[in-house]
Amino acid sequence: MPNHPPSTFTRQLQELRASLPPEAPDPLIDPPPDAFLHLWECARAAGIVVSELFVVRQPLDPHAAGAYSVEHRDIWVWSAPEMPEEQVLRTLLHELAHAQCPPKLPYASFEEEWAEERATWQRAIALAHRWGVAHLFPEETIAEILEEVEACLQQRLAASAILGSTDMDRTEQALRQIRLEAHARGWTGQLLHEVLTGTCADPGYLGEVLTFDRCVLHACWETVHEPEADPDPDTLFGPLSHLHNAARLIHAVEMLQQALASCARQEEALQARLARRSWHRTTSGSVSFEQSRQVIQDEPSLQEAIALVNQLCFGARGYALRMHWQGYETLFARHDQGRQPAHLYCLQLIFTPWTEVLTTIAPWMDTAELPPCAPKPPRAIWFLFPSGQDTIALEAAWQLFVLSWANCAAISYEGFFYTPMPPLQDSGEPQKAIALEGMEGV
Repeated sequence: MPNHPPSTFTRQLQELRASLPPEAPDPLIDPPPDAFLHLWECARAAGIVVSELFVVRQPLDPHAAGAYSVEHRDIWVWSAPEMPEEQVLRTLLHELAHAQCPPKLPYASFEEEWAEERATWQRAIALAHRWGVAHLFPEETIAEILEEVEACLQQRLAASAILGSTDMDRTEQALRQIRLEAHARGWTGQLLHEVLTGTCADPGYLGEVLTFDRCVLHACWETVHEPEADPDPDTLFGPLSHLHNAARLIHAVEMLQQALASCARQEEALQARLARRSWHRTTSGSVSFEQSRQVIQDEPSLQEAIALVNQLCFGARGYALRMHWQGYETLFARHDQGRQPAHLYCLQLIFTPWTEVLTTIAPWMDTAELPPCAPKPPRAIWFLFPSGQDTIALEAAWQLFVLSWANCAAISYEGFFYTPMPPLQDSGEPQKAIALEGMEGV
């Protein structure tokens, strides 16, 4: 007899057991309570193909109350002592409704996914009526469930617009982080929903959501500094992102929101345009790197700059990233008080294959499980706000976006907007910002 690998839920249950102290009760409720077995037998009698039922005291997935495996046809549901049995039975009926009509994965869009969820709940309600447990779905409960399905869809569409990408997995990850940060600030779930969906348009709340920690969206970072040596985040990259002028703050937040939403809507076109971007190989001392530049002078160029940063960070699968921002306030200024000085930002990204990082952290890791990645030179991208133009609102929106990539204490952001050294002088320190070469004619 061949040895079949354990099912996903069996493996998750084994991992959960291994994480618990020896004195903890087994997370599996075996056998399941009679009410659960009754529905299980009803499903089998109705011809619904199911394999194994796991009723567990702790969820196998911290973000779900139950799940159905399309591949293995197993179902798990979470049944904690404080949870009403009717609630857990509704979850089981929902997963049985998935088993009755398995979804075709992956979903093409959030609209498709949550239309399927709505249809699945409707099938679960029909099964409850057929199997004599219609009392599990009173009218007010049905209304609440359908309202929650719609809210889940709207939150994901909003998170996609905030992320600047329609990638579904990455949007789920972004929404999870936004929820964590909102909870840490003491927000209620209702307040977060209202901010996400635009019911609450307070620029302070919206700015907090737009600048969620985007660093969590990349799987692996490499750090080279002590977090306690970080600059004061209230002064990092200057005061524009902390505007005290209410009108300007509202304008900057609205502009960033519109730019990110536009990035999501035009994602394919932006990616195609960015794929044609020219990169110039340059050597600075012993460091060989690729550089490119972006002039930000209007909203379309702001959108392209945001899309470029997202693409470089999101697309670095298989590499640990080291991020380094540097900013210069009065680059190329002619000391003309009547002119807006040029501002320059530099993003330096250093790519280290996971095989060189993760195997050091976890020597037991099998390198064959990691994606093969060839050595990749660092990249430096220069973002210039030209002189003589009123780009304050654009730059404030840009700074809010930059802070969302630099607000994680574990990320190396060594640059200061107010630099004590002349902006055209390289510090010469290892792994600092790449020298300002090749910038003629910007």
